[in-house]
Amino acid sequence: MFKKLIGIMIVLSLVVSTPRVEGAPSVSKQIQLVVNNKQIAGVNPIVKSGVMYVPFRKFSDQMGYKVVYDPDTGIISANINGVVIRFGTGEDIIEYNDTGSYYLTNEILEIKGQAYIPLREFGDIAKYSIYYDEQRLSVSLQTYGYGQEAAIKELITKYFEAFTPKLLTSDNLTLGYQNPEYDYEANQVISEIPVRESKLSIDRIEYTAKDEATLQVTYIKNTEELKREDVNVFIIRYEQGQWKIAHDGWFYNKLELPEDIDQKAAAIIEDHFSEQNNVLSDLRKYYIAYNAEDLDQTIHYTAPSFIKEWEGIVIGSETWKDNLKGSFSHSDARYKLSNERVVFLGKKEAVVQGTLSWSDMTEGVAEGDDVFDALIYMENANGRWTYNYELDLDQDFDTREEIAVFD
Repeated sequence: MFKKLIGIMIVLSLVVSTPRVEGAPSVSKQIQLVVNNKQIAGVNPIVKSGVMYVPFRKFSDQMGYKVVYDPDTGIISANINGVVIRFGTGEDIIEYNDTGSYYLTNEILEIKGQAYIPLREFGDIAKYSIYYDEQRLSVSLQTYGYGQEAAIKELITKYFEAFTPKLLTSDNLTLGYQNPEYDYEANQVISEIPVRESKLSIDRIEYTAKDEATLQVTYIKNTEELKREDVNVFIIRYEQGQWKIAHDGWFYNKLELPEDIDQKAAAIIEDHFSEQNNVLSDLRKYYIAYNAEDLDQTIHYTAPSFIKEWEGIVIGSETWKDNLKGSFSHSDARYKLSNERVVFLGKKEAVVQGTLSWSDMTEGVAEGDDVFDALIYMENANGRWTYNYELDLDQDFDTREEIAVFD
């Protein structure tokens, strides 16, 4: 499923057209060129037959693009933002990266020994949005994504730390599984577990259009009970006045316990012996009830916040009790907990580290086939400790070399 998602992302369009300068008169006065809000001196576009051209070498020199001219073949080559292009004057085709061709609407001109390239097509290749102001005789180029860094980082930060479906584009398939009436923000649960380090970095961003980009993001979050690092890929799109997530994929995950986890667990036993025993006792009661397929007792020791969120998010009238009842009817899952200890203890939250053995004869998984180290998160509610969710600490994976996100 994940590889299929990456495949969809890779085939997304890489070129967005910008408007042809129709009706713009040929002018005797010089047109001013502005790039990313900065006027470029000595580079003046021209208009011929309603098409705007830019002197290629002068522009490239000002922007720091390396240009090479072969006098024997008349071929001009340049490296434009990592894309190597080749063309000749009088032609209507540009070759790039020795693998493809870009066909121009208008041919490349030669005026007084200089190559003039159609500005619209050049904008497509170099990933510039183009805006022409005929009254002021100026043309503005803006790099795709110019000035959007802070907004994009805010979007991704919210994705990791305060998710809501409002962050998703209208065609994001995840929306099909979300209840639009559920208020994520109002039901946001603030964790008691102290965060030691939280770091988000956008490792790479490639704008495939002025309103779309592909990102590779590393997110690190170290708390008192867990050190976690994730690498995700996102396709984002500018929609309804803001950046939103169209697709996302997860292709690196590393989970580690903090170096001082043993000292934390020992301190809890020494300072809160009775309380940690209550946590472990109630967790065992949860697994006893689950293994016995005791519906009421299993729900009794399930976190109310989990049930509320599940029933709020899932579309339809099915309750968590209905779901659990169906699970008991169609499976024979069993959990065996061992080596358990409390590694975080708060007023409302507790975290248990232990070894979990999962089996299900209906799926051909015998006892001892699936054993993993886990962190089990608990919620203090209604006078008891209740099971919320678990993390498999052995689930580390890395598919970064197997999956090509960027061409």
